[in-house]
Amino acid sequence: SGEGVAAAASMGGGGGATAGKSDPNIVTETQTLLKYEIMDGAPVKGELIPVRLFLRGIPADITPTYHAENNRFAVRYFLNLVLVDEEDRRYFKQQEIILWRKELG
Repeated sequence: SGEGVAAAASMGGGGGATAGKSDPNIVTETQTLLKYEIMDGAPVKGELIPVRLFLRGIPADITPTYHAENNRFAVRYFLNLVLVDEEDRRYFKQQEIILWRKELG
């Protein structure tokens, strides 16, 4: 039992919440960027577990988040959390994260 985090990138056609559901021309590509275990053993109910994600450790070239640029494509990033309890039941949570670049100079 334990807890793990995976960072994933999802790239695909623009559009909104219905993108890819009705239009067969829209392609969505998902890539897992990294996976690691953050805790060994089951957490106590109500326990908070801080997670620090260092972007420099991601082996892929990451870009800022893009939302439907010119209605052509979008790039979104997600943290996927998997919690495994003492009885090997798995619980899943997905959270979108927004990446941006500061102005240089």
